[in-house]
Amino acid sequence: MVILFECYGNFVSGIANYLALISKKSRGTIILTERLFSFKSLKDQILFQISVSDIENFIIKRRFNLHTIELRTDKVNLYTFYPHKSGKSSLGSSQSLTENLFRELTRAVFKKGYPVLYETKAGFWEGTPSEENWKATMKEGFLILTENGLSFKPFELSSAHGEKVTRIIEVHRELVDSVPYILITNQTNKTTSYLALKSNSRHAKEDELKTNKLFELISQAKAYKEAEKIQIIEEKKQLIQKIKSMLEVSNKLKLDVMRTVLDMDQKEFYEKVFIWAKKFNFLIDGDVIVVDYDSIPRFMNNLVNSFQVSNTVLVKVKCSNCEKLIDYSAKICPYCGREIK
Repeated sequence: MVILFECYGNFVSGIANYLALISKKSRGTIILTERLFSFKSLKDQILFQISVSDIENFIIKRRFNLHTIELRTDKVNLYTFYPHKSGKSSLGSSQSLTENLFRELTRAVFKKGYPVLYETKAGFWEGTPSEENWKATMKEGFLILTENGLSFKPFELSSAHGEKVTRIIEVHRELVDSVPYILITNQTNKTTSYLALKSNSRHAKEDELKTNKLFELISQAKAYKEAEKIQIIEEKKQLIQKIKSMLEVSNKLKLDVMRTVLDMDQKEFYEKVFIWAKKFNFLIDGDVIVVDYDSIPRFMNNLVNSFQVSNTVLVKVKCSNCEKLIDYSAKICPYCGREIK
């Protein structure tokens, strides 16, 4: 298993006092992999492990002049630890090592099995930054971008922010006090703002090159997901058309053929079949479904409508006339009234 982080450190359960936190019994080796956080004490060789999937939140907290991480797995269990450069002494901690460990924890907890497209130390605002003093309202933390979404974990707050790529409606590059930042608007019209920070700076220092790169990658991920969604829609439309063509020549279909054409897993399909049978007067005879001819138009409309609700509602395209974002399935632009071709 790949080791994400390994370093000498001190580890205690709960919020320990200063002597317990720096004691020899608390010294050992911190190891983080994609699945496990481990600590092995140097004195007693006791191994303690936490599954990454059990981690609920974690923060950086300065205690007794030490840069520590407090980690919770639930409301009761809390652990405090910090890395240091030497196994011989635990009187000092390393801010850079603590932030590196925080970064690796963020990646392990939030990437959810998706490859990481970009990661950076970052600043974050709910809404937009204040023009008067944008740094004062900025939350510092670590950000990762995967093909599925954007995750931001503040250093000093247990709450985290996540945004799925498919829920992003607009992404823009804006300026505050001549500093570039990224403004994102999601489906519920909620806005959030981000900028990349220099990783080696002790104070919040913006990184314009990284911010521009992050903007470019978010835009690419959004465009890719929209194209992927449209492709899926077109494929599903073709499958529904196949069902329609089959019902035009016969009102009897084998269940396994129908399931294959609709590309549904077995459990979901059979749940749907019994709903359809009751709603549209279908008859299930062994491995064959007998469709009532009079109900075929209503059945096909139901298939199309249920598919549109679950898939096309998230897809937006630009009207070629007014360039407003509209639903992919729209026939008429609601803003300018032009027909969508």
